[in-house]
Amino acid sequence: MFAMLGEVRFELLGSFTDLEETHGASYAKHEVLAGRPRLQAMGNELTQIRFGLKLHWKLGDVDAAYNGLIAAKEAQQAVSLVFGSGRFVGWFVIESLTARTLLQDGRGRTAARELDVSLTEFVGDPNNPLPTPGVANGQNPLLSMLPESVRAPLSKVADAVQTGVRIYRSVEQEVGQLQTLIAHARELKHDPLALLGVVGDAVNLGGTALGKLNRLPEVGKYIGNLSGSAEMLAYGGQAARELSGGLAALRNGAQSGTVGGWLEGGAAAIASAADSLNNGARGAQSLTAWLAGRKDGTK
Repeated sequence: MFAMLGEVRFELLGSFTDLEETHGASYAKHEVLAGRPRLQAMGNELTQIRFGLKLHWKLGDVDAAYNGLIAAKEAQQAVSLVFGSGRFVGWFVIESLTARTLLQDGRGRTAARELDVSLTEFVGDPNNPLPTPGVANGQNPLLSMLPESVRAPLSKVADAVQTGVRIYRSVEQEVGQLQTLIAHARELKHDPLALLGVVGDAVNLGGTALGKLNRLPEVGKYIGNLSGSAEMLAYGGQAARELSGGLAALRNGAQSGTVGGWLEGGAAAIASAADSLNNGARGAQSLTAWLAGRKDGTK
């Protein structure tokens, strides 16, 4: 975890693109008959924090942090800002939130979003201050979040996480290429021979992706119950079943030697597999963030 604002978690790969703090003080200005004006200190201004985020579907759910921040702003309650190192920054209110949609998919879903968030310090009642959020002291903050079942041996777990995430990201890419091939095949319906050749290439590529997906359950045994593992493995398994069905439709159709409804049926199943992989990407992001945290020296 990179940081946490209230209940909204920011993972390492979804960390702030920029972070700006403003500290100020106010003074009363007293004019004099001769000479320069005198200043009288009035006190410190409220601290202002501004940060930016870029969210992309390949790094997780682009709506999770956005919806969480919207809910926190609408509640108009003070929220705590804590970094993954355990440093408590303070209590703040969300004064403004600006969102820009950078990319959408063919169904109008947001695939990439950029956020700008402005926070203002919340002091509250000095005689009854808000409590400091509980932070684990004297131990690695990332390690303290791990389930007991995987605190040792971490090296084997890290290897499994790296392998699992690499498989997942590779399959995402290959399924995207597979969809491109199918789109090309659709354009060749008046040239059956060329269409069947493209479908053959698609089946070969899809078989490679399916073989990788079928390795995930074995890798998952070593990952244990780390945050994100269940999500990644469940959606990976669902994608494998959908991809298998789609490839079977394409393979059988190609063997028939004729162009028919099998192309659309296979395309729909593979599109479902792509959606499943997209849904499980947040789990892969959580595992990648854990792995990146260890490589940054938080072992």
